Amino acid sequence: MLLFGIVLIALGAAAIVAANRRVAARHALIGASTSPVADLEVEREALVELGTVGGFRRVAAVVGYAHPPEDGPLRSPQTGTECVWYRRTVRRRTSEDGAWETVLEEASERPFVLVEETGNIGVDPRVTVPVQPEKVAGESSFGGHSYPTGAVVREEWVLRPGAGLYVHGEVHDRDGTLVIAAPETGTDPFVVSTRGSTDLRDDSLLLQRRWAWGGAASGVAGLALVVASLLG
Repeated sequence: MLLFGIVLIALGAAAIVAANRRVAARHALIGASTSPVADLEVEREALVELGTVGGFRRVAAVVGYAHPPEDGPLRSPQTGTECVWYRRTVRRRTSEDGAWETVLEEASERPFVLVEETGNIGVDPRVTVPVQPEKVAGESSFGGHSYPTGAVVREEWVLRPGAGLYVHGEVHDRDGTLVIAAPETGTDPFVVSTRGSTDLRDDSLLLQRRWAWGGAASGVAGLALVVASLLG
Protein backbone atom coordinates (compact mmCIF):
# COMPACT_ATOMS: atom_id res chain seq x y z
CA MET A 1 0.00 0.00 0.00
CA LEU A 2 2.88 2.35 0.77
CA LEU A 3 4.47 1.81 -2.64
CA PHE A 4 1.12 2.27 -4.40
CA GLY A 5 0.57 5.53 -2.52
CA ILE A 6 4.00 6.83 -3.55
CA VAL A 7 3.24 5.94 -7.18
CA LEU A 8 -0.06 7.84 -7.00
CA ILE A 9 1.68 10.91 -5.58
CA ALA A 10 4.27 10.78 -8.37
CA LEU A 11 1.54 10.46 -11.00
CA GLY A 12 -0.32 13.38 -9.46
CA ALA A 13 2.79 15.55 -9.56
CA ALA A 14 3.39 14.64 -13.21
CA ALA A 15 -0.21 15.53 -14.08
CA ILE A 16 0.12 18.94 -12.40
CA VAL A 17 3.33 19.61 -14.33
CA ALA A 18 1.50 18.71 -17.55
CA ALA A 19 -1.32 21.09 -16.59
CA ASN A 20 1.18 23.91 -16.03
CA ARG A 21 2.66 23.28 -19.47
CA ARG A 22 -0.79 23.56 -20.96
CA VAL A 23 -1.22 26.90 -19.19
CA ALA A 24 2.03 28.16 -20.74
CA ALA A 25 0.97 26.98 -24.20
CA ARG A 26 -2.45 28.62 -23.86
CA HIS A 27 -0.92 31.90 -22.72
CA ALA A 28 1.37 31.88 -25.74
CA LEU A 29 -1.60 31.43 -28.06
CA ILE A 30 -3.56 34.16 -26.27
CA GLY A 31 -0.65 36.59 -26.59
CA ALA A 32 -0.04 35.97 -30.30
CA SER A 33 -1.97 38.21 -32.65
CA THR A 34 -2.41 37.14 -36.26
CA SER A 35 0.22 38.73 -38.49
CA PRO A 36 -0.29 39.60 -42.18
CA VAL A 37 2.52 38.16 -44.30
CA ALA A 38 3.08 41.58 -45.84
CA ASP A 39 3.91 43.05 -42.41
CA LEU A 40 6.37 40.24 -41.70
CA GLU A 41 8.00 40.86 -45.06
CA VAL A 42 8.37 44.57 -44.28
CA GLU A 43 10.09 43.72 -40.98
CA ARG A 44 12.43 41.28 -42.75
CA GLU A 45 13.31 43.79 -45.48
CA ALA A 46 14.12 46.41 -42.83
CA LEU A 47 16.71 44.04 -41.34
CA VAL A 48 18.13 43.27 -44.78
CA GLU A 49 18.57 47.00 -45.45
CA LEU A 50 20.53 47.22 -42.20
CA GLY A 51 22.82 44.46 -43.41
CA THR A 52 21.30 41.51 -41.53
CA VAL A 53 20.63 38.73 -44.03
CA GLY A 54 19.00 35.50 -42.85
CA GLY A 55 18.72 36.76 -39.28
CA PHE A 56 15.02 37.52 -39.06
CA ARG A 57 13.28 35.75 -36.15
CA ARG A 58 9.83 36.43 -34.74
CA VAL A 59 7.14 34.33 -33.09
CA ALA A 60 3.91 34.93 -34.97
CA ALA A 61 0.59 33.42 -35.97
CA VAL A 62 -0.59 33.38 -39.59
CA VAL A 63 -3.97 32.32 -41.00
CA GLY A 64 -4.32 31.20 -44.61
CA TYR A 65 -4.82 28.27 -46.97
CA ALA A 66 -2.53 25.34 -47.65
CA HIS A 67 -0.95 25.28 -51.10
CA PRO A 68 1.63 22.94 -52.68
CA PRO A 69 5.14 24.23 -53.40
CA GLU A 70 6.39 24.73 -56.95
CA ASP A 71 7.08 21.03 -57.51
CA GLY A 72 3.42 20.16 -56.96
CA PRO A 73 1.35 18.29 -54.37
CA LEU A 74 2.27 15.13 -52.52
CA ARG A 75 0.44 11.81 -52.80
CA SER A 76 -0.23 10.08 -49.50
CA PRO A 77 1.39 6.61 -49.49
CA GLN A 78 -1.64 4.57 -48.44
CA THR A 79 -4.60 6.11 -50.28
CA GLY A 80 -2.83 8.20 -52.92
CA THR A 81 -4.68 11.32 -51.77
CA GLU A 82 -3.39 14.59 -53.21
CA CYS A 83 -2.13 16.65 -50.29
CA VAL A 84 0.51 19.04 -48.95
CA TRP A 85 1.15 16.92 -45.83
CA TYR A 86 0.34 13.38 -44.71
CA ARG A 87 0.79 11.10 -41.74
CA ARG A 88 0.14 7.38 -41.52
CA THR A 89 0.38 4.75 -38.83
CA VAL A 90 0.19 0.97 -38.77
CA ARG A 91 -0.67 -0.62 -35.43
CA ARG A 92 -1.08 -4.25 -34.41
CA ARG A 93 -3.02 -5.54 -31.42
CA THR A 94 -0.69 -7.73 -29.40
CA SER A 95 -3.02 -9.08 -26.71
CA GLU A 96 -6.67 -9.28 -25.69
CA ASP A 97 -6.15 -6.81 -22.83
CA GLY A 98 -6.01 -3.91 -25.28
CA ALA A 99 -2.25 -3.58 -25.81
CA TRP A 100 -1.15 -2.31 -29.23
CA GLU A 101 2.22 -2.17 -30.97
CA THR A 102 3.09 0.61 -33.41
CA VAL A 103 4.55 -1.12 -36.46
CA LEU A 104 4.97 2.00 -38.61
CA GLU A 105 4.58 5.73 -38.08
CA GLU A 106 5.64 8.27 -40.66
CA ALA A 107 4.81 11.81 -41.73
CA SER A 108 5.87 13.97 -44.63
CA GLU A 109 8.48 16.62 -43.87
CA ARG A 110 8.40 18.61 -47.11
CA PRO A 111 7.56 22.30 -46.58
CA PHE A 112 4.42 23.67 -48.17
CA VAL A 113 3.01 27.15 -48.76
CA LEU A 114 0.48 29.05 -46.68
CA VAL A 115 -1.43 31.50 -48.87
CA GLU A 116 -2.59 34.56 -46.95
CA GLU A 117 -4.48 37.65 -48.17
CA THR A 118 -1.34 39.81 -48.27
CA GLY A 119 1.22 37.24 -49.41
CA ASN A 120 2.60 33.73 -49.11
CA ILE A 121 4.81 32.11 -46.46
CA GLY A 122 6.45 28.69 -46.29
CA VAL A 123 5.48 26.21 -43.57
CA ASP A 124 8.02 23.67 -42.30
CA PRO A 125 5.80 20.95 -40.75
CA ARG A 126 8.57 19.03 -38.99
CA VAL A 127 8.45 18.54 -35.20
CA THR A 128 4.67 18.79 -35.00
CA VAL A 129 1.49 16.92 -35.89
CA PRO A 130 -1.25 19.18 -37.29
CA VAL A 131 -4.38 19.51 -35.17
CA GLN A 132 -7.45 17.81 -36.65
CA PRO A 133 -6.23 16.94 -40.15
CA GLU A 134 -8.57 15.06 -42.45
CA LYS A 135 -8.62 11.32 -41.81
CA VAL A 136 -8.73 9.45 -45.11
CA ALA A 137 -8.08 5.87 -43.92
CA GLY A 138 -8.84 3.82 -40.82
CA GLU A 139 -8.74 0.32 -42.24
CA SER A 140 -8.57 -2.83 -40.10
CA SER A 141 -7.29 -6.13 -41.42
CA PHE A 142 -10.27 -7.80 -39.71
CA GLY A 143 -12.95 -5.24 -40.60
CA GLY A 144 -15.48 -3.73 -38.22
CA HIS A 145 -14.60 -2.31 -34.81
CA SER A 146 -13.77 -5.52 -32.91
CA TYR A 147 -10.03 -6.07 -32.84
CA PRO A 148 -8.77 -9.54 -31.82
CA THR A 149 -5.12 -10.28 -31.12
CA GLY A 150 -3.16 -9.87 -34.34
CA ALA A 151 -5.50 -7.27 -35.84
CA VAL A 152 -3.72 -4.62 -37.88
CA VAL A 153 -5.10 -1.09 -38.23
CA ARG A 154 -3.80 1.24 -40.92
CA GLU A 155 -4.66 4.91 -40.52
CA GLU A 156 -3.84 7.95 -42.62
CA TRP A 157 -4.42 11.69 -42.28
CA VAL A 158 -3.82 14.50 -44.78
CA LEU A 159 -3.92 18.24 -45.30
CA ARG A 160 -5.35 18.82 -48.75
CA PRO A 161 -4.53 21.82 -50.93
CA GLY A 162 -6.94 24.61 -50.01
CA ALA A 163 -7.37 23.53 -46.39
CA GLY A 164 -7.78 26.51 -44.06
CA LEU A 165 -4.97 26.62 -41.49
CA TYR A 166 -3.93 28.50 -38.36
CA VAL A 167 -0.15 28.32 -37.91
CA HIS A 168 1.67 29.56 -34.80
CA GLY A 169 5.44 29.31 -34.70
CA GLU A 170 8.71 31.13 -35.33
CA VAL A 171 9.06 32.99 -38.61
CA HIS A 172 12.60 33.02 -40.03
CA ASP A 173 14.38 33.76 -43.30
CA ARG A 174 17.42 31.47 -43.06
CA ASP A 175 17.00 30.41 -46.70
CA GLY A 176 16.21 33.90 -47.98
CA THR A 177 12.42 33.66 -47.87
CA LEU A 178 9.96 33.73 -44.99
CA VAL A 179 9.20 30.35 -43.39
CA ILE A 180 7.22 29.59 -40.24
CA ALA A 181 8.54 26.61 -38.29
CA ALA A 182 9.15 25.18 -34.83
CA PRO A 183 10.82 27.78 -32.56
CA GLU A 184 14.50 27.09 -31.92
CA THR A 185 14.15 27.77 -28.20
CA GLY A 186 11.38 25.22 -27.64
CA THR A 187 9.61 27.50 -25.16
CA ASP A 188 6.95 28.70 -27.61
CA PRO A 189 4.44 26.28 -29.12
CA PHE A 190 4.46 25.28 -32.77
CA VAL A 191 0.91 24.71 -33.94
CA VAL A 192 -0.45 23.82 -37.37
CA SER A 193 -4.20 23.48 -37.10
CA THR A 194 -7.34 23.28 -39.17
CA ARG A 195 -9.07 24.84 -36.15
CA GLY A 196 -8.87 28.50 -35.18
CA SER A 197 -7.00 30.00 -32.25
CA THR A 198 -10.16 30.43 -30.15
CA ASP A 199 -11.01 26.73 -30.41
CA LEU A 200 -7.41 25.79 -29.61
CA ARG A 201 -7.39 27.98 -26.50
CA ASP A 202 -10.67 26.45 -25.31
CA ASP A 203 -9.34 22.93 -25.87
CA SER A 204 -6.12 23.75 -24.05
CA LEU A 205 -8.03 25.18 -21.09
CA LEU A 206 -10.26 22.10 -20.84
CA LEU A 207 -7.29 19.74 -20.99
CA GLN A 208 -5.41 21.82 -18.45
CA ARG A 209 -8.32 21.55 -15.99
CA ARG A 210 -8.59 17.79 -16.50
CA TRP A 211 -4.87 17.29 -15.85
CA ALA A 212 -5.02 19.53 -12.77
CA TRP A 213 -8.11 17.83 -11.31
CA GLY A 214 -6.73 14.38 -12.05
CA GLY A 215 -3.35 15.27 -10.58
CA ALA A 216 -4.88 16.68 -7.41
CA ALA A 217 -7.14 13.64 -6.94
CA SER A 218 -4.24 11.24 -7.52
CA GLY A 219 -2.01 13.14 -5.11
CA VAL A 220 -4.64 13.21 -2.36
CA ALA A 221 -5.39 9.50 -2.78
CA GLY A 222 -1.69 8.67 -2.75
CA LEU A 223 -1.07 10.76 0.38
CA ALA A 224 -3.98 9.03 2.14
CA LEU A 225 -2.55 5.61 1.31
CA VAL A 226 0.92 6.62 2.53
CA VAL A 227 -0.46 7.97 5.82
CA ALA A 228 -2.66 4.90 6.32
CA SER A 229 0.30 2.62 5.66
CA LEU A 230 2.55 4.46 8.11
CA LEU A 231 -0.07 4.60 10.83
CA GLY A 232 -1.11 0.98 10.31
